[in-house]
Amino acid sequence: MKLLQSFKNRFFGLMLMAGAGLLHAQDILPVCKGGDVRQWHSCRGVIDDDEYSYAGDFVMGKFDGRGILEFTADKYQGDHYQGEFKNGLKHGFGMYFFSNGDKYVGEYQFGKREGKGTYAFSNGQPALTGIWSNNALVTKTANSQNASNKLNDLQSPEFEKKKIETLRSSILKDRASEKLDAQTTKMIGKARDAVAIVIGVQNYKNLPFASYANNDANQFKQHAVRYLGVKPENVKLLTDSNANRAEILLAFKYWLPAHINAGKTDVFIYYSGHGLSQEQVKQKYFLPFDVNTDLLEETAINQKSLFKQISQAGAKSVVVFLDTCFSGSSRVGQTLVQNQRAVNLKLNADALPAGFSVLSAASNQQVAYGDDSLQHGVFTFFLLKGISGEQIGQQTRQMNLGQLAEYVTQKTRQFSLNNNKQQDPKFIGDQQQLVVY
Repeated sequence: MKLLQSFKNRFFGLMLMAGAGLLHAQDILPVCKGGDVRQWHSCRGVIDDDEYSYAGDFVMGKFDGRGILEFTADKYQGDHYQGEFKNGLKHGFGMYFFSNGDKYVGEYQFGKREGKGTYAFSNGQPALTGIWSNNALVTKTANSQNASNKLNDLQSPEFEKKKIETLRSSILKDRASEKLDAQTTKMIGKARDAVAIVIGVQNYKNLPFASYANNDANQFKQHAVRYLGVKPENVKLLTDSNANRAEILLAFKYWLPAHINAGKTDVFIYYSGHGLSQEQVKQKYFLPFDVNTDLLEETAINQKSLFKQISQAGAKSVVVFLDTCFSGSSRVGQTLVQNQRAVNLKLNADALPAGFSVLSAASNQQVAYGDDSLQHGVFTFFLLKGISGEQIGQQTRQMNLGQLAEYVTQKTRQFSLNNNKQQDPKFIGDQQQLVVY
């Protein structure tokens, strides 16, 4: 409640909107979803920490754009900043209100007063106006009109106070729901001898981000436990920097075999992120966090080699869900590699190891899209719906792969067409295999 009380007692002139660096610039950002702040991207959220409260814009898990920051720790308790941020620091124009009543209005760079600004004292001492550097006034001037104009811009009475309060209420409701769900989560599907490796790469080191891939992976992990009957300790989750090439390969080489009882264990593999085909060698690759597309063979994950390695672990069955495409495009249609051409590599039953089934997000040369309204990859959104039992005509909890694939394909295709896009999931494998018991 500290942040809201602060709002009532202070200026309400800051319009929260995306900064120029956001990938999806818009006046109204969506509410940040999920409890992991590190995954908040191009959204508006609220944090109440032991040392500070923040309401504003986020990019890649950091304050970025516009927001309000109130310090609650003993050292700075009562200090309050509203203005622009970049990469987690005060950067751009802002207003800093000190607990003793002093106030600075002006420019910041990387957390420090830098540029034109005015420092006003609460004790009546003449204000310091001029050019600042490293928090110190270096050139004093008498004209503070620029700072005053900026202050007036930000102190508009239409601050969207109601939007902030609604945002906070919504986020707290989501968090309460997630907390309650975590406390009361029970396995709805029948428990089985099963293991899952879940991978999501959203914020790549060298590539465009894959929208909502982390949310995809986190939600699939929950569904694997709740509906697919996988014990929590048998789920390996790798996201972003933890989903680098070495960690992924180690997971499949050592962690997976250690959790498999030969001929008895069902294996689920889920991947959300970028994929790419290499024309010269007719191969498909999953792209880990640290991939270098100029060294694809050396830094990517070869699909054929990976499937072969998984098959050697001796599982009863392997089901692979891929929310990726190999068209050379990101989830918003960006080209991953300049002049990269899509390759028509047909996935067929003969190309898969025995006991494998694969449900992938898109056909050859199509894009596997992410969607802002769904906060997921389109394919994953309907995959999760299907696994949780919302497929058409389901009368019992049991569901086979054929039923799941039919539902996901129909819903994904329909949603995409309604948004003037084409995305047709593909399934290869055993349609009769039960996926939910």
